[in-house]
Amino acid sequence: MPTSTIRLDEGVREETTRIASEMGLSFNAVMNILARKFNAEKGFPFLVKLETARKTVFDMSSDEFESACQDAVAQREEVSTMDYVTRFDKESGMIAKVYADGRVEYVLS
Repeated sequence: MPTSTIRLDEGVREETTRIASEMGLSFNAVMNILARKFNAEKGFPFLVKLETARKTVFDMSSDEFESACQDAVAQREEVSTMDYVTRFDKESGMIAKVYADGRVEYVLS
């Protein structure tokens, strides 16, 4: 069996070894299980994503939401050049202007 070297952050191997031992597994068994699962899934078997700096209405306090609404009203155009409908996007939690030509402009950023 080929030997591989991996670099882990300080304490990771010790903690992994401790937990694996309680389960009756070796550190190498854990690494093999993780690699096989990664291969079977064709990627990580859990969600890996960047945290976004964008807040949604679900993340805001009442005061933050009120302030964001006031900012949006203050920044809007005096005379709209296109017709749009304001909608609440349930998936993103954002308020959006949906224009007749299909463009979507989020009110909160």
